[in-house]
Amino acid sequence: MNKKALWIIGAQIALIILLIWAVVLVGRDEYETMQDDNEEEIEGPLHVVEQHGLQLVQLNLATQQNSGIHAEPLQPYDYHGNIKVLGTVVSIQTLVDYNSQYQQLKTQLAIAESILPNHQLQYQRYKQLNEDDKNVSDKAVQEAQALVINDQTQIKSAQAQLKALTDTIVAQWGKPLATLITQHPATGSLHDLLTQKKVLVQVSFPLNFKEPEANSTIFISPIQDEIKPVRADYVSQSIQTDISNIGKTYFYSAPAEFLRVGMRVNVVPAQSASSMLKGVIVPNQAIVWHGGMAWIYVKTKADTFLRKPVASDVELDNGWFDNSLRPGTEVVTHGAQLLLSEEFKFQIKNENDD
Repeated sequence: MNKKALWIIGAQIALIILLIWAVVLVGRDEYETMQDDNEEEIEGPLHVVEQHGLQLVQLNLATQQNSGIHAEPLQPYDYHGNIKVLGTVVSIQTLVDYNSQYQQLKTQLAIAESILPNHQLQYQRYKQLNEDDKNVSDKAVQEAQALVINDQTQIKSAQAQLKALTDTIVAQWGKPLATLITQHPATGSLHDLLTQKKVLVQVSFPLNFKEPEANSTIFISPIQDEIKPVRADYVSQSIQTDISNIGKTYFYSAPAEFLRVGMRVNVVPAQSASSMLKGVIVPNQAIVWHGGMAWIYVKTKADTFLRKPVASDVELDNGWFDNSLRPGTEVVTHGAQLLLSEEFKFQIKNENDD
């Protein structure tokens, strides 16, 4: 091989090496740029504080401007169309447990009340005999009196426990469901709940829906299950909120054949579904998703933001309809995802410090 050929081969090898280094350098720059983009964070003082069980994100105005965080007032929107109403089959295990406790206390009370008259008669007889020439000893009279006092104490104790238990049931489940325990109807939809022929369904209606009337019904079907909608009978207003904390909740009873605890159901059709609803339109850019739910950051003060859930039942062309928020409420439309990231980053940091 002559010198000219060797020079050509050497030049080609050098060129290949230079090209490889160029690719490596360019790739590294792009990687670092991507890392910088992914690790975008708020530069400046950020505080996450807790007030009344709510977490608030605090940012001064300068930091908001530097981070591109911008808020806009929500615009009013009148929605004409069908509102998607959802429900959940809830467990009544605590009601079943309360029923067992209540029946035990009722049994104790009944026994004490049945024994008391006999002990009272015995005490009166012993007392009379004791007064007539001491035909019965003082000790026997005292023992008979002690039995009466014990019966009366047991009766008062059982009555007090029954009242306390009733108050607890009413506070947790409302009066109509409390009667299921306190009055123990032998028939009807409430009785069918205890015998597991029916299940209890909690349905969440929008805030401005008319309250269901007594003896009214709706039709429900499990989400993603192709079965014919089943009838559900109105029971009462629910004391508890839905998992989304949005809307007014009510209890219905429905046949247990196709429904199981924890199932999500569609309401078909929703009460007053075709009527107009007043609310606001939440822009798409204001929505952040976390835990399967839609959230927004509401600007409560010039330097304070509160994360709140948003109804995600009705999607519009450029946002979501929500009737639980007021027009004019300022929400973050640029930088919401950044606030969410920083909020959880702050929480993780505090947990590690602890």
